[in-house]
Amino acid sequence: MSVINLKSNIIQTMAGKSLILLLNFVVVVLSTRLWGTEGRGAVALFIANLGLISSVTNIFTGSSVSYFLSKAGLSKLILPAYLWVFAIAVILGIVFHIYDQTTPSVLLFIVAILIGFTTFHSSVFIGDQRVGYYNLITVIQPVFLIAAMLLFYYWVEKSYFAYFYGMITSYIPVFIICRLLTGKTQKNISYRLDKSAIKDTFLFGWQIELSSFLQFFNYRLSFYFLNYYLGTSSVGVFSVGVTLSEAIWIVSRSISLVQYSNVVKQGDTKDSREETKTTSKYSFFITLICLVFILCLPGQVFSFVFGEGFEGVKQVVLLLSPGILAIAVSNVYGNYFSAIGKTKILILKSSIGIVFTVGLSIWLIPALHIPGACIVNTSSYMVSSLILFWFFYRKNSMSKS
Repeated sequence: MSVINLKSNIIQTMAGKSLILLLNFVVVVLSTRLWGTEGRGAVALFIANLGLISSVTNIFTGSSVSYFLSKAGLSKLILPAYLWVFAIAVILGIVFHIYDQTTPSVLLFIVAILIGFTTFHSSVFIGDQRVGYYNLITVIQPVFLIAAMLLFYYWVEKSYFAYFYGMITSYIPVFIICRLLTGKTQKNISYRLDKSAIKDTFLFGWQIELSSFLQFFNYRLSFYFLNYYLGTSSVGVFSVGVTLSEAIWIVSRSISLVQYSNVVKQGDTKDSREETKTTSKYSFFITLICLVFILCLPGQVFSFVFGEGFEGVKQVVLLLSPGILAIAVSNVYGNYFSAIGKTKILILKSSIGIVFTVGLSIWLIPALHIPGACIVNTSSYMVSSLILFWFFYRKNSMSKS
């Protein structure tokens, strides 16, 4: 892909994700304003549980779909993906119901299925380099969520369950649109089970998603520790800071999304490695500018926007910022290794990161509370990022020799 086309796709994706960022910010503000720290904490835990389920369902709906689309064809991928999503949503829905009585397991099950199906089609768009379609569906979902959440809040349910109902309502039309767009681009779709395609997809997918599964805990395990030691209100404050910090990853995720699609097509070449280094620099500098802007805002701005009880959000962003910057760069390298099939590197970096996460969480969160959770996440982010940096530059130097 030419440098012009690469930049064009990156800019297009960043524009779409910027709009998503704005919309998701509106969702966060509404949830904090309507339900306070405790309600926001309950929403954050629900989303974390969905993330855990998605990290398993993505074995058949995530990067493996993009990778095998041109090799196996959509007809061999779609039915196994749908069946897998349904089975995992049932199993983990039951597990959450048994071990966490506060989680609305039926709603969790429904949303998990809708997200899994939608993710599959999103991956099809990436594998087919239909970046515009991908951007479209990721933009319209939060629009539908905001509208549905407010309708449920004012007409049906005043509690934070309005958020859960809104999620279900928003994902139904998004999935329908995804299916229609897929039918438009992929002709003669049939639903069949192919043992060879299932085996190849699973073997590739579980390695990719094992890394994502472990990385999920690096990102979200602190939520569960905070909830255990301090309650949902602490999760509410911390989650807003995390959401703001991770929103800055829009740059990195936009760049790495386009880069992943390019590397899948090009393979492990000198050009793809040079593009990876170039795009990682873009990610670093733009992310740094965004971080500086947020940290220059007065603390009163955060409490004014999010409401009473959220005064500590700026401190969360400040303590997380070194790790956020590290991940913003390492996301690009991580997608490079994913695209060339070097999944063991991703598993290794996530495994080491989770060792730091668990060990530091047990020690720091009970002692330092929310600042301790920030230090835990930042440490995990930086350690896992350094591992990816080392492997990439080691591989690059070996390829030159």
